[in-house]
Amino acid sequence: MPFTTGSVYNPPAGLNHVDRIRVACLNDSILTPININLQIFHFRGNSLTRFPVGEALFQVDPQQLVVQTFSVNIADYYEVQINFYSAVNTIINVFALDAAGNLLERILQSELTYIDRLTIIPT
Repeated sequence: MPFTTGSVYNPPAGLNHVDRIRVACLNDSILTPININLQIFHFRGNSLTRFPVGEALFQVDPQQLVVQTFSVNIADYYEVQINFYSAVNTIINVFALDAAGNLLERILQSELTYIDRLTIIPT
């Protein structure tokens, strides 16, 4: 089931500037592992063109939490796309952090938007 944060504004400077995002992926199943695909994008420049900046494909074992961190320091906007392949309870949350690691914003799974597919990243 693919989901996106949509484009999230990153103020250019100041106390609300996001330095990195942390994506927490929890497998609440007691038996079944899950496979997760994360894609991280920046939007930059006058045309706010989407640039892929990170991708991770990994497995989360039952009752395990896996956390991935990505830099979005230079992004005018950023986006996280997530697809997980499982019928078990999967909990995904995105946390925006400043340069000191302080929490600026969190995007909970219930706030993610369903999309029909992940964006195709050219090779």
